[in-house]
Amino acid sequence: MVPHETSPATSELRDLLRYGTDDQHDRFAKLFSAEVFDHVEGRSPAENAALAYRRLRHVNAELGPAAELVTGDLERFLVLHEWAGVLDPTLVSVLTIHYNLCLGAILELGGGERPELAAVVGELSRMDSVGVFLATELGYGNNVAEMRTRAVYDRATDEFVLTTPSHEARKFMPNTGLDGVPKIAVVLARLELDGQDEGVFPFVVRIRDENGPLPGVDIQSLGDKPGLALDNAVTTFRGVRVPRALLLDAQEPVIGQDGARTGAAKSLRRRFNRAMTRVQTGKLCLTSATAAAARASLFIAVRHAFARHVTVSGGRSVPVMTFRTHQAQLLDALARTCAVSVLLNSTRRQAAEGPFASVGVKRALAITKALVTWTAQDVVTTCIERCGARGMFTHNRISPHVALVQGSVTAEGDNQVVLLDAANEMLLGRDYTPPPAVTGDGSIDDPEHLLRLFSHRERRIFEKARAARGDGADPFERANSAALLSAELGRVHGVRRTLEEFHAVSLRATSPEARTVLTALLLRFGLAELGRDAAWHLEEGSLTSAQTRGIPAAITRLDALLVPEAETVVAAFGFTNEVLRAPIAENDYVRAYAELLPVPGLPLI
Repeated sequence: MVPHETSPATSELRDLLRYGTDDQHDRFAKLFSAEVFDHVEGRSPAENAALAYRRLRHVNAELGPAAELVTGDLERFLVLHEWAGVLDPTLVSVLTIHYNLCLGAILELGGGERPELAAVVGELSRMDSVGVFLATELGYGNNVAEMRTRAVYDRATDEFVLTTPSHEARKFMPNTGLDGVPKIAVVLARLELDGQDEGVFPFVVRIRDENGPLPGVDIQSLGDKPGLALDNAVTTFRGVRVPRALLLDAQEPVIGQDGARTGAAKSLRRRFNRAMTRVQTGKLCLTSATAAAARASLFIAVRHAFARHVTVSGGRSVPVMTFRTHQAQLLDALARTCAVSVLLNSTRRQAAEGPFASVGVKRALAITKALVTWTAQDVVTTCIERCGARGMFTHNRISPHVALVQGSVTAEGDNQVVLLDAANEMLLGRDYTPPPAVTGDGSIDDPEHLLRLFSHRERRIFEKARAARGDGADPFERANSAALLSAELGRVHGVRRTLEEFHAVSLRATSPEARTVLTALLLRFGLAELGRDAAWHLEEGSLTSAQTRGIPAAITRLDALLVPEAETVVAAFGFTNEVLRAPIAENDYVRAYAELLPVPGLPLI
C-alpha cells in the first residue's frame, strides 16, 4: 500500500467525497476481486455476454434477499452499481435491468397479494430467469409515451393478447437475444378494453426459456455493440397471451374481479409515468456507475502519470506529470470529476428522502445525470489519451468505460431531452425560484463570489428563456423557440448547484490539508466553468477585463498547488489496484507487464 492511501488527509477526503459506508465498499471490493471478474481476452461478443450473465449470478449469490436490496436499501444498491461500473460496464446494464427495471417494477407496481407474481419474484430473486424491460420501440424512442404495442383484454379467457401491430412498434433494443438464458420481461403496452385505449401499463411476460424464444415471441439480434457485450435485440409479439394476474396495475386497477372496467382513467399521462417509475431509480444507477468509472479512470491515469518517466534536458528522468500540458488536462478532469461526484452524492441523498415522483427530485435526477455523464465522457477520453497507447487496451481498464459513459448519456432518458424537460419545468415555476441577479465586487478566487457569478448568470438566462418562449398558443413552438436557452439554463443551474454543494463539503473539512485541497479543486472547477462563460460576463459587466484575463493565471496557480496532491485525491476515491488489476496503475508498470506477458530469460533492468 502506497503512503497516499493511508495518510490522514486521504482518509478525510474519502469520508467527504465518497458515498456509502466503508463496510459497503469493503464488501463490494472483496466481491469484485473474485476470479470471475478477472480480465479475459479473445472472447466473442456472445461469449462476453454469457460472461456478464455468469457474473450477474455470482453477484446475486452474494447479495442476500434481492427484494430487500431493490426496495429497501437504495444506498447499498447504488454502491453496487459503482463497483460494477468500474469492473464490468456490461454488468451495469444487466444489473440495473434485472433488479431495478424488472424486479423493482413488479415489487412496486404489482402489489403483494397475487401468488402468480410472488412466484415470478421468487424465480427472479433466485435468478432461475433473468429480468428484462421492454419499453422503447423502433419508431418511438424519446416519445415512448406514444408506443403502439397492444395488450387487448379477452374477457372470455381473462387474458390479454399482446401484439406488435407494425415495424414501428417492435421493441428496440432490450437484452433478449442470448440463447440459453431464460428471460422474464416487464413489457410496456397499451391496454385496450372494449375497444378503448386505457393507456400504457406494464405486463409480466415470459419471453424465452433455456431452449429459445417462446411461441409468439420473435427475437432478432441487433449484432455487435462495441464495448458493451449486451445481447441487444428487436423483439416482436404475435398474439402472446398474458393472464390478467400478470398485469401490474395494483396502484390503479383497471379491471374488476368481474371483468368490468373499474372506472375512467384519471390521466393517461399519469398511468404512463407510473409504468415508467423505475426509470428514475435507473437514472441514479447509471449515473452512479458512470461517475465511479470516471474516478477509476483518473485513479489509473494519475498513478501512471507519476510512474511513467521520460528523459528531458541534461539527461534528467522526470514523471510525465511534470509537464504542464499533462498536468492541465488531468487536473481539469480531476476537479470536474470531484465536483460532479459531490453533486451526485447530494442528489442521491435528496432522492432517498423522496418522493421520486416530486418535481424537485426529478429535476435533480435529470440535471445530475446530464452533468455527470457528459463530464465522464470527457474525463474517460482524456485519461485514455494521457496514458498513451497503453490506455487503449482493455486490460488497463479505462477503455471499456467509453461504452459505459456513451450508453449512459442516452439511457434512461437522453441527456438533451431530460435536461430540456427539467429546464421547461423551471421556466414554468414548478418548485423553482431563480436565484437573485446580484454580483457585487469580489475576487474570482473566492468561492462565495463564484457562486454569486453563477447565480447571476442563471437568473439572466432564466429571464431570457422566459422571454424567448413568448405567448404563442402552440406549446411546442413556444418551447422549441427557447430550447437553446433552456438547455443552457439547465446546465448553468447544475453548475451552480455543484458549486454550492462542493463549497459546503469543503467547509466541513476539519484538517487544514483536506480543506486546502478541496477548496483548490472547487476553484479549479469553478474557474474553468467561468472561463467558458467569460465573454458573457464581460459583456454583462459582472467580470472586469482584468478578471477575465486573470482566469488562466489563477488556474495555473491552483494546478501548482494540486500537482503534489493529485495522488492523495485519487487515493481518496477508495480504489486499490489489487481490485482494479490494471498494469499501468502499478508503481512499476514495466514489472507488471513482465508478469502479465512473461518472456523466459528476459531480465528487468
